[in-house]
Amino acid sequence: MSTTAPWYALIPIPQLNTPITPYEFNDKELEKLLYASVVHERSFASSPEHRDTFEALTWVGYSVLQGLTTGLLATIFPTSKKNVLSDIRQALEDKTFYAHLSRRLGLHRHISLTYIASESDHILSGLFTAYVGAIQRELGTDGFPTTNTIICQLLRPYAEAYKSHHDSYTAANLHQPPPPHLPLTPVISPVSTTLQQHHIYPVLQAPPITTESGAAKLRRQHVSVYTSRLMEYAAKCKFPQPSFMFKDNGCQGAAIQWCATVNLNGVDIASAIATTKLEAKHLASKDALQAIGSTVSQLPASGRRQKKLFRRGVEGMIH
Repeated sequence: MSTTAPWYALIPIPQLNTPITPYEFNDKELEKLLYASVVHERSFASSPEHRDTFEALTWVGYSVLQGLTTGLLATIFPTSKKNVLSDIRQALEDKTFYAHLSRRLGLHRHISLTYIASESDHILSGLFTAYVGAIQRELGTDGFPTTNTIICQLLRPYAEAYKSHHDSYTAANLHQPPPPHLPLTPVISPVSTTLQQHHIYPVLQAPPITTESGAAKLRRQHVSVYTSRLMEYAAKCKFPQPSFMFKDNGCQGAAIQWCATVNLNGVDIASAIATTKLEAKHLASKDALQAIGSTVSQLPASGRRQKKLFRRGVEGMIH
């Protein structure tokens, strides 16, 4: 089942030209330990001490960021509604945004790793939260006002920019009708060979599932057919097999969402969002088949002719 992307998903992170200076640690051992304790997604630091330090710093940093972000928004937008402030806070707590702040502060330059850390949002978002945790550890409770000043000065311009984007987003969607209700678990009915070549496959409502895990499993089984049919279409047209690009929404656990974009014959023709990579892939394949069906009425006999008509159809769909 595809899910709704965050409101800020299509909005680029605001690019600010104001120079900023990272915090200057007085405790050089703490600073050294901060950068030495950074861990990759599937590999830990060289010692248990580093791993424990990183986990402790990120826990403290994330808690501090939550509190300061909430307080900042309530202070600079005192008349805004709760749902508006929650939306802006969601953007300011996104993993990709934290990674952006790491790069802007130049924190990635202090990491001694064999791979390019600046290319990993996962690494840099964790580094930023650990950096905030290290500041809080050095300044302590008595120095919390200083911590508040450092972090709020960093976040405030972004909060104001996202508030402006949110106002525009709300105005643009104010009068749009709600999306049509779609069945939660589609089932593809058998179709003839002729229908497979020229039309989109009919979808019927599946029987109810008693457990959430059972529903998710059955749903993935149903939509997996779309990827197979897209590959069959590519083979018939003598195209390269379709490729998929994935990007998450920066959340973790149950809140994570994946966006899959399918590329067919060098053209990005469809995207879909779901709670797992695999389901997003299959749903993107489904949307790709629908896009092809709306622009290509039949499969010509010549492979070269097929490619030419496909490009015309997809380019017309995009432009």
